[in-house]
Amino acid sequence: MEMIARAKSLIRARPEVVFDAFVHPDKMKQFWFHRTDAGLESNKAVTWYLGDSDDAFGFEIYVVDLKPHSLIHVRWDEDQGPADVRWTLEETEQNETILTIEESGFSGTDEEILAQVLDSTGGFNQVIIAAKAFIEHDVAVNVVSDHA
Repeated sequence: MEMIARAKSLIRARPEVVFDAFVHPDKMKQFWFHRTDAGLESNKAVTWYLGDSDDAFGFEIYVVDLKPHSLIHVRWDEDQGPADVRWTLEETEQNETILTIEESGFSGTDEEILAQVLDSTGGFNQVIIAAKAFIEHDVAVNVVSDHA
């Protein structure tokens, strides 16, 4: 059975606002990665950096698919192999967004996979809460640099 890390929350903004916050680096840096080499575009690779110094560790992600205002699908390599990450944005009747982030592709022993799923679930919940603070309240919170 494949295990999936999943984080989900309501964000009180239209899907296009939430989508833009993750796709455009000038917005994303307010709540997640301070540095990227470009925004997200379908079938293109982009580098995200852990930290904003010149020698910050960078890792490449490949944008598998973008469906404006409804889906972001990327693939990145981890120590255990490639992982697929999907942001699904569903509009509510109140013109708000239910944002779900799912990661799959974990490998290793059952114990290692469970540890990876729990870590990713916690990490993506932090990302969603930071995005919610930025989108709803214009408060910049960077969860990556503060993660312990």
